[in-house]
Amino acid sequence: MDSNIKNIIEIIETLESRINSYWNFYIIAVFAVIGWLMAAGAAAKSMSGNQGIALIIAVVIFLFANILVIRAATKRMVAFEAELNAVSKQQEFKSQALKQELSRTSMKNRLNASYLLHVIVDIALLYAIWSKLFM
Repeated sequence: MDSNIKNIIEIIETLESRINSYWNFYIIAVFAVIGWLMAAGAAAKSMSGNQGIALIIAVVIFLFANILVIRAATKRMVAFEAELNAVSKQQEFKSQALKQELSRTSMKNRLNASYLLHVIVDIALLYAIWSKLFM
């Protein structure tokens, strides 16, 4: 296998690992907030309106920052996958299956799917916080 292809694959794997880390951090934070909401009970209701708004703003900032880093890493990974696709089409492989696999994207509409999933969970989380604090 061409060393250029090997290097591109290694970069893609590194970026994939980074994206997974960002998603893992996001999931842990979401579950922590949900756990706090479930455990807080009356303590959450005793927060002042300003404290509740401050909490929501802090959560929104975290959610926004998280989607930005996921977006940046995903865009870079998609670009490296496009490069892998272009390079692999010019390469001679013994296996046609490998050539086909390397010449297509791993997930179509990956960035849009990430946005959609993130936004759905974000809205649900913010609604849960709002309803716990203000309803």
